[in-house]
Amino acid sequence: MNPSSMMKRVSQYMFDHYSKDSGALLVHLGALGWVLGSIAQIGAVVGDRSIDKEQKRFLLPQEGADAVVNIGMYYSICELIKRGADKLVEKGALLTDDVAKAIAGINPFKNPNLDYKNWRNVFTQAELKQNLTELLSNIDSLDTVKNLSPDEKAQVKELVKAALEKLENHKDNVGVIAAIAASVLACNIVTPYVRNIVASKIQKHMTHEEAVEIRKMQIKENLTTINPLPMSFKAFNGYNAFSKVKI
Repeated sequence: MNPSSMMKRVSQYMFDHYSKDSGALLVHLGALGWVLGSIAQIGAVVGDRSIDKEQKRFLLPQEGADAVVNIGMYYSICELIKRGADKLVEKGALLTDDVAKAIAGINPFKNPNLDYKNWRNVFTQAELKQNLTELLSNIDSLDTVKNLSPDEKAQVKELVKAALEKLENHKDNVGVIAAIAASVLACNIVTPYVRNIVASKIQKHMTHEEAVEIRKMQIKENLTTINPLPMSFKAFNGYNAFSKVKI
């Protein structure tokens, strides 16, 4: 594939998915950063010749667990908080006065003196079950434009377009704030706490396995009697000297 063509596709993809959602871009790039950092950390352990195999056998599971916790906790927390913030905006719970005024004024012919705090009165109860961006993007289906003359409908569409732009900009700003706050929460509070718990469990498990391996080696090395037996007693050579079995 032509590098120029690939760059255009990447640029188009970035524009289509993130031009109106900078918060999502922050979340996804942050998660990508954790992925690349984890790969680099694991690769450093694998490629470090100064670390012997026994140490790597302990370090690699530890680094792998850290990677899963770091990536999983960061993405899940940030995505959850970001989506929650988006939902609040879409349902009208986090609107600024400017956005509320723009929505309240989209039909001056039907509601000429509507207070911006009562912007919900622009829509029916059934319509309010939808997201605001969805409502404003499909103005022809709204009850508020019914029975309007063509000239009035054209004016309303311009007002709706302006209100939608303000709403999308506001939603984008809220998404950025939510993504940053979630990132701080995930990276500095939740993830280190969970990572320490997971690391402690892995360390206990690996220590137990190491102890078992050491004990097996000890038993294997001592599976002889203190004094060598004659060949005729070969069948008894498997007894442990520490068992105090006397022949």
